[in-house]
Amino acid sequence: MELFSCIRTTAVAALTAVATLSAVPTSTATAATMLRISHTTAETMQQGSHVWAVVFKEMVEDRTGGEVKVQILGANAAGGEREQLQKAQTGINQMTINSEILMPSFFKPAQILGIPYLFRSDAVAWQVLDGDFGKEFNDAWRQATGLRVLGVMNAGFRSFFNGSKAVQAPADLKGLKIRTGENQAHIAMVRALGGNPVPIAWSELYTSLQQGVVDGMENPPGLAYAMKLHEHQKHLTLDRHLFSIHAAMINERTFQSLTPEQQAILSEAALTATTAARATVLLNERQALKDLEKAGIEIYTPTAAQYEEFRALGRPPVEEMVRKDVGDEWVDKLLQGVDAAEARVGKQ
Repeated sequence: MELFSCIRTTAVAALTAVATLSAVPTSTATAATMLRISHTTAETMQQGSHVWAVVFKEMVEDRTGGEVKVQILGANAAGGEREQLQKAQTGINQMTINSEILMPSFFKPAQILGIPYLFRSDAVAWQVLDGDFGKEFNDAWRQATGLRVLGVMNAGFRSFFNGSKAVQAPADLKGLKIRTGENQAHIAMVRALGGNPVPIAWSELYTSLQQGVVDGMENPPGLAYAMKLHEHQKHLTLDRHLFSIHAAMINERTFQSLTPEQQAILSEAALTATTAARATVLLNERQALKDLEKAGIEIYTPTAAQYEEFRALGRPPVEEMVRKDVGDEWVDKLLQGVDAAEARVGKQ
C-alpha cells in the first residue's frame, strides 16, 4: 500500500502544481503558437493519455505566459490512429499520443515492441523504456519519422477478453475470433496461441464487438472499461501478454521552430505529464478490475505454469518473425535491455 500511496501523492502533487503555475510565467507573451495534440482515448482524467495532454497543456500555457497554446483533440476527434500519426508528421496537427500498434507502419523496427510476454512487470518495462534502449529507439524513430518522442506512458498490460467462454490455457482460444490492432506481431501472437486474429481499427472496435464480428479482443482492462468495450464481453484472462505503450510525440520541425526556452518548457512539462499519466494508469488499472468484476465479467488469473504455456507458445514465433522482418540488432538490444532490467529489479 505504501507504493500506491506514494504514487497517488505524486500524481496529485503534479496536478496541484499545474494549478499554481500561472503565478510564475517565465516568458513574455507574444503572438501565440498553437500546438494541436490528438489522442484516441476518452477525454476523462481516468485515461493516461488525456491526463498527459491536460497536464502538458496547463504547464506549457502557464510557463510560456500564453506564447504557446495547446488544443486537445481527444477521443479520435482527429481521426483514427494512422490518420493522427500522419497529421502529426505533416504538421496539420503538431502533436499526437499514439500506441505502439501502428508504429511499425511508419518505422519497421518498431515491430520489436509487439513481442509478447516480454515484460513481467511495470518496473522492468520502465527500466527498459527509460534506459539506454529507449533513448536509442526514440532517436531512431525521430530520424525515420520526423516525430520527437516527448514522453512514454502506457495503458496497462494487454490481456484477453471474450464473450464466449472462460480461457485458462492457450487451447481455450481455439476457434475464437480475437480482434487485434493492425500490427503483424499482434496478429502472429494470437494465431500462435490458437486463436483467429481479426485486425480491426480501434475506432471500429466497439461496433465490431456489439455486432459479433469478433468474439473477443486483447486490451488492457482499464482502457477496456473506460471505453465500455466490456459491455459485450463476459470473460477476462489476465495473461498480461503485452505492455501497451503510448508515446506523446511532436513534429520535429515544430519543435525546432520554438525558442530554446520554449523547448525547455515543453520538455519539463512532458516529464511532469508522463509522471502523472503513468500513476493514473497504474491506479486505475487496479480499480478497473474491481469495476469489471462488479459489471459481471469473470476474471481469471493464469497459474505460473499456465502463464509459461502462454509464453512458450506465443513468444517464439513472433520473435522469429520480427527477426526476419527487421534483423537481429534491434531484437537483441531489446532483449539485452530486458535482461539487465530484470537483474536490477528482479522478476516480479
